[in-house]
Amino acid sequence: MKTSIKNVGYGLLLATAAALVVLSMLHTAFGVTFPLLVVKSGSMRPVIEVGDIIIVLPVNPSEIKADPVDGDVIVFYRPGEKGSTGSIIVHRAVARVTGGFITKGDANAAVDYWGPVPFDHVIGRWTGYSIPSWTGIGFLSLFLRGEIYFPIGPFLVLILIILNIYFIVKDFSRSRSKKTGGDESTQPSASIPP
Repeated sequence: MKTSIKNVGYGLLLATAAALVVLSMLHTAFGVTFPLLVVKSGSMRPVIEVGDIIIVLPVNPSEIKADPVDGDVIVFYRPGEKGSTGSIIVHRAVARVTGGFITKGDANAAVDYWGPVPFDHVIGRWTGYSIPSWTGIGFLSLFLRGEIYFPIGPFLVLILIILNIYFIVKDFSRSRSKKTGGDESTQPSASIPP
């Protein structure tokens, strides 16, 4: 029973990691940002950290709440760079003006200099749910896409790879010893009669 729960856990973790890698590749190749987006800057700290994977859903701009304290966190293309995956920003809508939104990162002292963000540049709204950065999955995605190179990136990837190899080998050797009936050294040896 304990082993089957562990196998289900490994399976879920592996499936999640595989899904995130596929989504990361889709984002890189085609600019797909739904439903997951990896945050690569600290401008929304402490609400959203670097490496968090946020869940984003499409939104009609008329449904976005704009307020300096509790406005919606929106995902948008920087004005003038619509369609460029390298210009996707995650900031709070702090005011609605004619033609767009004034935005600001929670950790930033001033509103974004590029405002207003045109309504047609809004990609979606953060649902408030995320996969935290401490899981390492977001950093792995950023590293694989070539968006981070600081020392923790390769170190984190190396640790994850080593842990995965260790658990795969451990499970494989455990299942193999169960199939053969235990350790081969304890098996009686067959002797050929003279």
